[in-house]
Amino acid sequence: MKNIAVMVRNLPFNTRRNSEALRMSVGLTLREDKVTVIFIDDGVYSATQAKPELINVQPSKREFEALSMLKCTLLADKPSLEERGIKNLVPNVKQAGRDEIVRTITGSDIVIPF
Repeated sequence: MKNIAVMVRNLPFNTRRNSEALRMSVGLTLREDKVTVIFIDDGVYSATQAKPELINVQPSKREFEALSMLKCTLLADKPSLEERGIKNLVPNVKQAGRDEIVRTITGSDIVIPF
C-alpha cells in the first residue's frame, strides 16, 4: 500500500483540472492505496460549498461523497483559507495547519500536483 497525496492548487472555475483531480483521486483508491487530497492556494475554493452550476460548471458533489465514503483524507490548508476569508467547507474536509500539510506531503510515496 502506498500513500498518495493529490494537491489541488488552482481556481476551480476556469478549468476542469480540479474536478479531474477529484475523479482521479477516486480512481486511485481502486488499488487500496491511502489517498489524501490536499486543497492549497486557490485550490481551497474547490473545497467550499460554492454553487458552480450558477456559472455552468459541473459541481463535484459526487466525487466528494465518494472520497468520503472511501475514507480518503481531505485536507484544506488553513493559511490558504484564512488568506481568502473562506469558512464554509464541504463536509468531511478538515482544516489543517501548514505543518500537517507538509508532513502529509513529505510522508507520501507519491505526490500528484494539479
